Amino acid sequence: MIASILNLCARIETDPSHHRLLIASCNTFQEWDDLLFQAELQGMGPLLYRHLISSGAKVPDSFLRGLRFLCLRHRRANELLMSTLRDVLSLFAVEGIQSLVLKGAALCQTLYPESGLRPMRDIDLLLTKEDAQKAHALLQKNGFLLSSEVLPNHYYHLPPLLLSSGGMQVCVELHHGLFPKDPPYYREMGFTDLFEGAVSFVVDGVTAYTLADEDMLYHLFQHGFHAPLTYEPYKSISVADIVSLVEARGDTLDWEKIRAEYPGLYRALALFHHLTPWSEEVLKRIPECGQSTPSRVGEPFVGWPRVKILQRKNQSVMSVFQATLFPGNWWLILYYGISGSLVSILWCRIFRHPIHLLRWVKIYGMKSLKKEEQGRKE
Repeated sequence: MIASILNLCARIETDPSHHRLLIASCNTFQEWDDLLFQAELQGMGPLLYRHLISSGAKVPDSFLRGLRFLCLRHRRANELLMSTLRDVLSLFAVEGIQSLVLKGAALCQTLYPESGLRPMRDIDLLLTKEDAQKAHALLQKNGFLLSSEVLPNHYYHLPPLLLSSGGMQVCVELHHGLFPKDPPYYREMGFTDLFEGAVSFVVDGVTAYTLADEDMLYHLFQHGFHAPLTYEPYKSISVADIVSLVEARGDTLDWEKIRAEYPGLYRALALFHHLTPWSEEVLKRIPECGQSTPSRVGEPFVGWPRVKILQRKNQSVMSVFQATLFPGNWWLILYYGISGSLVSILWCRIFRHPIHLLRWVKIYGMKSLKKEEQGRKE
């Protein structure tokens, strides 16, 4: 029930049909403390507050006060993050460094009507590899501290940089690639091509650039729903980003480009309809939404290697084994970009998913061999 409430609110705009569903869900709901916790964990506090108020759903006053506090906190945090982004971009401009603002830092300025509606953990910027190194050194000269996070060699972003501002610690990540080098192996997108189609916006008087809408959608999907199996499960705010962008820009999106260049993303959009229903206008562009509902809608992958056998909590080895080899159809279709037919699902379960898992067995096997070798040398 918690997931269904959050999913209904995973969008900027709602209509009366969403309100009716939300009111009905709240009428029988009791786990308000758990919902407040999950709303913060999923980055959904401000949107949940917005839609509960607009729908007129009956909820406890104490719960609304908790949500209001989250809204105020995220609004203040985003003000500090945007102030830092402005200063960073100003430094880059002086040095002639070009960058693209990614994910939340761009969306809260270009898509969400209020910056505080889109909680953020950090500021992500994409640069060329050469400029990323130059910018990394530049920011350290201007008060940013290098975090203690250890990253693998050839990682797609440099070690995070930290700055204390207004009582909070702001984190900036400089990327020289959009995606990690782990499976699934991604179609890499070069900075130069992305910058040529970039969209400009203004942050406190400073011009910034971000990805074109189609490229932004692809990046949001890959980052949120097609990440390596070791990454954390998707968050509801990732649903909100994609759904809100499609609903707001459906008339101007290049749908032919999405179908041709990003087919996995296009198929995934039909699956989002089962989380938070698309508007009639969007449904016209995604006829696949009329297909039957796949099993275990909304359930992320929770098997190995995301859940380590020796580090599992309150899970038996058998439950981890089942989650690893037998994920729900909704996730299989979403992750592997298959059609959803019985044949494609069976093929994916028997061949594609096990082969993908074997890639991770190989990766961990190679890591173990390297550790043994290192141990012998020491």
